[in-house]
Amino acid sequence: MNTNTTNRKKTRKLLFQFLFASCFQKTEKEAFLESFYKDTFSFELDLDYMDEMINIIEFREWFFIDIVKKYSPKFDFEKMDVLIIIPLYIALAEIFYFSEEIPIKVSVNEAVELAKTFAMWTSKKIVNWVLWNVFRDLDELEKIKENYKWNDWYSIFKKS
Repeated sequence: MNTNTTNRKKTRKLLFQFLFASCFQKTEKEAFLESFYKDTFSFELDLDYMDEMINIIEFREWFFIDIVKKYSPKFDFEKMDVLIIIPLYIALAEIFYFSEEIPIKVSVNEAVELAKTFAMWTSKKIVNWVLWNVFRDLDELEKIKENYKWNDWYSIFKKS
């Protein structure tokens, strides 16, 4: 649960770094936190948020891929930089599946900030474009989400 001692914004950045590491090798959250976070940072992680987001992104990735492909047709998804994809995944997970309601504008702004922090400065424009189009078509996408046919043939994450 998000309490006054936890920091969601900083946890989101650590989530980004965990997901980025997971693109290159199978990464266990506990080992990642032990090696990367412990004795390094003074803020409390929102572990409930992090756990739920990792699960959502892992199990709903294909839905997110389809959304990114739909709203960024000029880019070949398989060649798109993961530094752009990860902020999109985080925002889409918050918008469509996270148990706590987070205002969509907060999710969009936080994703843009992640892109500005970790990717090229132009990446924020792509993230912003995709997510504001999602916002525009939110009702339609909510209906699609309900009857979505899952497919797991492609993932940006290493499974083994």
